[in-house]
Amino acid sequence: MRQCIFCMQWKEEKEFNREHIILEALGGKGDKDICLNVCTTCNSSLGTRVDASLLNQDITKYMRYKFKIKGKNGVPNPFRGVEIKYADTPIIGELKVNKEGKIDGFRAKYQELEYNGKKLIVGPKKGFAQYVNSRLIANGMDSLTEKYILENKFEFGKPKNPHIEYVEFPEEIKEQYLIYAFPAMVKMAYEYCFVMLGEKYLKDCIAVDIRNFLMKYDYKKDAEYYSPTRVSMEWINEENREISLKIQVDNNSIWVRIVLWGMVLADICMSEEAFEYKVTEDNFLCIET
Repeated sequence: MRQCIFCMQWKEEKEFNREHIILEALGGKGDKDICLNVCTTCNSSLGTRVDASLLNQDITKYMRYKFKIKGKNGVPNPFRGVEIKYADTPIIGELKVNKEGKIDGFRAKYQELEYNGKKLIVGPKKGFAQYVNSRLIANGMDSLTEKYILENKFEFGKPKNPHIEYVEFPEEIKEQYLIYAFPAMVKMAYEYCFVMLGEKYLKDCIAVDIRNFLMKYDYKKDAEYYSPTRVSMEWINEENREISLKIQVDNNSIWVRIVLWGMVLADICMSEEAFEYKVTEDNFLCIET
């Protein structure tokens, strides 16, 4: 039997799996990155409600794309829903990214526009003639034969896919990111403290508050929330491939410092009873994504 550190229930060994402290979808790996006391039920629920609050943010998707960090569905496409123009044309669409994290195409929106003094109808490859006629009729014009449409159809040649070196995110997106990133980061810190400080930590007053917060939080419903502990978060803009956690003691408080990709730094207070624990020198967890 083993006790889950979230629901606090004792369960059979088969009801637990190897939980990555640094989320697997962020590149979590290695034996030092494992917490064995999270039951499969809580693991699944926390993944949907808490981890997703960080993973579904555009900045996270972009960093995973940049460093080619694969999840269950491969590398995410951070450009989905972002409209750009195709090369030097007025055609609007979005970039396609394959599971390896490589830009491999452009998906144009179905649209009508002026191009080189003519009306251009952009439509699907399959059923293109039918689509063109539907637009002509919708604009009060006569339909054309499929043969005529296909003879006047033209391609733009070899796709021109850009290579993205850097993306600048607006300040409001960064501020929103800190709000949605915190629940997943405090979950990582909670698991790390349990591994490093032992079972006694589960009874710590702040640990109880954090646990209760995580068991209720749902990023799809809780756009606003009260932090269960003291926290400081900031952008440091020293971009690299690392994600790290480190326990630090300040007076009688235990803090976990988390750094995401050299971009976001969070100091999270995990206990105000440092005298109750033995904090070792070897408490630095770091992975290179």
